[in-house]
Amino acid sequence: MTYSAGEAAKKLKMSKDTLRYYEREGLLPPIQKNKSGHRIYSETDMEWIFLIRSLRDTDMPIAKIKHYVSLLVNKGGKTISERRKILIEHKAFLNEKMVLYQNLMQLLGKKISFYNDVLENENPAEVRCMDYITEWENFRNILKGATHE
Repeated sequence: MTYSAGEAAKKLKMSKDTLRYYEREGLLPPIQKNKSGHRIYSETDMEWIFLIRSLRDTDMPIAKIKHYVSLLVNKGGKTISERRKILIEHKAFLNEKMVLYQNLMQLLGKKISFYNDVLENENPAEVRCMDYITEWENFRNILKGATHE
């Protein structure tokens, strides 16, 4: 099955501009054109675009994706270990990001709990508009070892 640019974009949930950008940047192998000169995307093209978009969604830089694509398109099977290395390094980057985001989620959860406790306090003398320093001192007590490094 083949797809027009509009159909491909819709199926992949991206804009036609993004498809053109990927092609212009050399992220895609050459896309076939019909007799009218319009691009036609094969299932293989669609899978390729999905991979590129997935790599972008994980914050892989365009330059690194270009390098990966260049290795595959220009040197094929001779670059499997190098392409594998790119993906392993990026996976390590993602693991670091996941740990960071998990820590940030815990921090936000603690901050929300802090605000819940303040708002649910039944003693009006205890519920007051805190200035930054007072709030930070109270919040620092619930962090218990979280670091900003």
